[in-house]
Amino acid sequence: MASAVGSSTRAATRRSDEPLKILTFPCHERYQSGLADVNAIFYLMQGEGIKTWNPTYAPLPANHILLNPSRGHNQLPREIEFDLLFSQTRFNHYQIMSKLARECQLPLVTIEHTLPVPQWTTETRAQLRGMTGDIDVFISEFSRGQWGWQPNEARVVHHGIDTERFSPAPLLVRKQNHALSVCNDWENRNWCCGFELWRDVVQNDIPVKVVGDTPGLSKPAASLHELVLRYREADVFLNTSLVSPIPTALMEAMACGCAVVSTATAMIPEVIEHGVNGFIANDPAALRAYARELLRDGQLRQRLGEAARQTIIDRFSLGCFVQNWTNVFQEASKIVFRG
Repeated sequence: MASAVGSSTRAATRRSDEPLKILTFPCHERYQSGLADVNAIFYLMQGEGIKTWNPTYAPLPANHILLNPSRGHNQLPREIEFDLLFSQTRFNHYQIMSKLARECQLPLVTIEHTLPVPQWTTETRAQLRGMTGDIDVFISEFSRGQWGWQPNEARVVHHGIDTERFSPAPLLVRKQNHALSVCNDWENRNWCCGFELWRDVVQNDIPVKVVGDTPGLSKPAASLHELVLRYREADVFLNTSLVSPIPTALMEAMACGCAVVSTATAMIPEVIEHGVNGFIANDPAALRAYARELLRDGQLRQRLGEAARQTIIDRFSLGCFVQNWTNVFQEASKIVFRG
């Protein structure tokens, strides 16, 4: 890995059109794949306790390079002068990246995808609140507030959805009269993803299809193409998340023109206006009633589905996502090591 002196002078000598070199880890495949159009090369460290890249969730973008975990700390290419480090979670990532930032005198950008766990103590929250970078990012204003940060302390970069890939079904794709849900490891993540709530909603009278890696319940889509097809086939998308700023799958379903029924938790009420671009509620009986109504009423499904897609186009475009991250990374690359 480049010396601290070499890295500190790189910002002054790098051409404006030269791709940034960013060290990070594999994290959320479809979130990271949105960075494919950022003018940067992402080097992805791997190792014990770090998730690997799963290509069934999204292909590895051309500007992402997986490093060799069998080489341990030697996997870092010594010939590369990195511009900055990118931590995507305060668990595992931050501890490693903050140490490297100090050792190599490089700027650190952090993002937090999750919400605080309700059971955390005040001490735990304070400790996590102290894990800061040179630029800190959250995925929503709601999430930033829940972590206890002020607008002047951290930025927000909203999700970006590829609305060309995630798009409504062409006429030759036949709709199937069921409610689709997409979630991995659903039973074990009941506390945040609402598996028991989902069971209470669907009971035995709502036709359902589940996609995701949950042994005994469902399998993940074999490819991103297949996942898009599952969204396109579904008449309704049912989301029962409890502790998530906003699930990516919900936004992808909206982009595909699905009529959505969702819990009204976290940031979701800021995205779904009840009765306009979807239905939201927290009562299982109400969620079940909305799902059944949509399965019966094709005109209502079409109206809400079209409005849902327009919401994603207007507020969560991939172009804005790429530009916002480009701005963050460019600014971070010019930060002189803070010591």
